[in-house]
Amino acid sequence: NVEEIMVSFTTVSGDHIPPVRGKPTALPTDHFPSVKTVQLVIAFIRTTDHTSPNHVTISIVACGPGRTTHITEGKFLVICMPVASR
Repeated sequence: NVEEIMVSFTTVSGDHIPPVRGKPTALPTDHFPSVKTVQLVIAFIRTTDHTSPNHVTISIVACGPGRTTHITEGKFLVICMPVASR
């Protein structure tokens, strides 16, 4: 039921990139920043039925250089890296 979202970005240097608004399935990705970002905030602006968002799945694809790799307790490999925009 989500009709419009807004994605805001903060760069490594602390600058705030102008937010990108649009339909969740058709955001204008050409407006996404090309510099490394450390934070992104997704705000639900409008729903189709004017109620809280429901049945929402968020998928974020992020690229970044690998920095730290370590093995945790058990069978899992954890790769820690900064979030960067594409």
